[in-house]
Amino acid sequence: MKKRLLFLFTALLFLSAYSYAAGQHLSDTTQRDTAKINKKIRNLQADLGEYQADLLKTQNQIPADSIALIKATDKSNDALANSKRAASDALGGDLSDAKKASKKAKQAANASSDADDAQKQLDKDRKKVKKLSAKIAQTEKKISDLQVRQ
Repeated sequence: MKKRLLFLFTALLFLSAYSYAAGQHLSDTTQRDTAKINKKIRNLQADLGEYQADLLKTQNQIPADSIALIKATDKSNDALANSKRAASDALGGDLSDAKKASKKAKQAANASSDADDAQKQLDKDRKKVKKLSAKIAQTEKKISDLQVRQ
């Protein structure tokens, strides 16, 4: 009888110690998981701040790029008109008129190239705004998902 009682007491003591240890392990794991989630949230919030700063900078650059495009287009149109006039003068003129027409044609080509570059820059900034907006939405979704998991 004493042996059974001693065995039963030892088994109960072991089971209670085991259940306490298992509970502590789960509690510690939860704390570690929460710390990891908080760290991920902080990192995502830092990334979000960078994305928002880049977005604001790019959005502020778009009006300047639009103005530059308008100016470059006007300059290109003026250079093209001057080139056409010089070419028509060169038809009935001498060698100096032909050289002048060639020079004006090169200037028109350069101005046209500048206008194309301005258009490409504006398109690039608009694409960047879309891309950053998508990244911001994605990062905000990740943050909210992690906060729900806590």
